[in-house]
Amino acid sequence: MAQTRRQHPSPHVGKKKRSRSRLVHPATGEVAILRVGKYEIELPVSDVVMKVIGKRKKRTVLGKLLAGYADVAEKAARAGRAVEYTVRVTPEGDAEPVAKPDPLDAALSAAKKRGEAKVAEILKGDDMLTASDFGSLIGASHETVNVKRRRGEVLGLQAATRAVRYPAWQVTDAGQLLPGLSSLFEMLGQQPWTVYRFLRTAHPELEGRTALDALKAGEEKAVLNVARNQMSGVFS
Repeated sequence: MAQTRRQHPSPHVGKKKRSRSRLVHPATGEVAILRVGKYEIELPVSDVVMKVIGKRKKRTVLGKLLAGYADVAEKAARAGRAVEYTVRVTPEGDAEPVAKPDPLDAALSAAKKRGEAKVAEILKGDDMLTASDFGSLIGASHETVNVKRRRGEVLGLQAATRAVRYPAWQVTDAGQLLPGLSSLFEMLGQQPWTVYRFLRTAHPELEGRTALDALKAGEEKAVLNVARNQMSGVFS
């Protein structure tokens, strides 16, 4: 009578199998099947590759290449266009994917650097004061100056690596804070650099004068109308 063999549960049940890559010499008529993430690539393996890579380097070198390919493929899919990259190979057989700089990324990076340089130049100006110096100008402590900045009552400018600086020109000849500044902050989204650019820009609606000059001339209503129209997309 045939005996029934007892079935033992496999120790791998419930575990995800890891896909393996194999290097097979072309003389066998086979190719290596390599997988990285969701990508599967058939790669012919030459004598040179077999010699250079060997058992120890196989996973490291090909892993770098395919990981680089997977990253670039994902980037191309997100961008919806072709993305180029190259591979740097050393005489020792080490290989590393080198992404080709994207023209748009390069342009944005260059623009960002120019902007950072301009901001640093502005903040180094003689008319840019510390909280203590600005407080002395308006007869207040530096703590009061910081409170006023947070309320949008005074303009304080800051870069990523610099302390806050306060333009001296926001104080009128009579020693008063620039009128209408709080309203400008409300209209322009509480953004100090946006307020700065608006104040230092010449506006056709103000007869070619800057908003700063118009405010100092007592034309608060006209300046606020310009800011309101700018934010609502109305241009004269």
